[in-house]
Amino acid sequence: MKQPMGSIFVRWKSRRGYAAVAAAAILAVCILAPVVRAEAGTDDIEWSEPARLATKSLLLDVTEAGGRIFVVGDRGQILLSDDGGATWTQARVPTRSMLNAVAAVDKNNAWAVGHDTVIVHTSDGGKTWDRQYWAPEEACPLFDVWFENANHGLAVGAYGYVLVTDDGGKAWKRLNVDKEERHWYSIAETPDGTLFVAAEFGTVFRSDDKGMTWEALPTPYGGTYFGALALKDGALLIFGMRAKIFRTVDGGRTWTPIKVDTTDGLQTGLQLADGTVAIGGLGGAVLLSKDDGKRFETTHRPDRLGISSMIQLESGGLILVGEEGIHRVEKLP
Repeated sequence: MKQPMGSIFVRWKSRRGYAAVAAAAILAVCILAPVVRAEAGTDDIEWSEPARLATKSLLLDVTEAGGRIFVVGDRGQILLSDDGGATWTQARVPTRSMLNAVAAVDKNNAWAVGHDTVIVHTSDGGKTWDRQYWAPEEACPLFDVWFENANHGLAVGAYGYVLVTDDGGKAWKRLNVDKEERHWYSIAETPDGTLFVAAEFGTVFRSDDKGMTWEALPTPYGGTYFGALALKDGALLIFGMRAKIFRTVDGGRTWTPIKVDTTDGLQTGLQLADGTVAIGGLGGAVLLSKDDGKRFETTHRPDRLGISSMIQLESGGLILVGEEGIHRVEKLP
């Protein structure tokens, strides 16, 4: 996944345009910048405000861990549910910045990232949150966050901004890995533990060591990828602008284009319990595949509301978030 410019889910328009760039793969060995410690003071914090219609506001990501659902979005809003999305509680969060992504390793520990290069964390299931990182002067929104466990995690964002932590976010280190300063949008982990990041200018980044070093992989398309989805069989899908989808089964060495019957921008992907692959995006677009992403059938939700993120519940139902907030549905169209 995963602020609107042109459409509500194009989270950060490139300052250089969408040029067709396919650079040769280069192994990027990271350089660790000085450690940035969590802040001690709280005088400069603007806390999120209670919103009566928070569940209907612009929301951008959803995840679930241990039966608890976390949703994040506009003005620092974080919403929590323990009953499959039937009811929601809004948390008090130490930011009013747009939150773009959330990751949870269990029902207690979760991290959310967003604009103003902000990272917030909870260790009590969302009852309280602390601000671990904040660098508004960088003007680099963070677009995604991933955690291997309660200690090791990554946050990625605009202009190749990459942060890593090995202590649960008490300290974050800057990795200088992308000299081209491309926007890094979405992190995916394949079953063998390989990490991939969907980025702009037709680039996908790959890491075989949990994010410490990265290789830039060219693809057949020069535009922006907003999403990456790792499948159970080891295949990887990347997707983004103009409904471009590519599939790899060899770790990104080769890519197969997947033709679809839409040009809607694609934002999020999910493999359902029965193996069906679902990709969602602008205009309520929902693409479904029964063959591990080799072919898709295109449908649209009747409300045509853009989909930014989605999860499947144990009941089989789904939670979709995006335009006009949270949508709880029994099945995709």
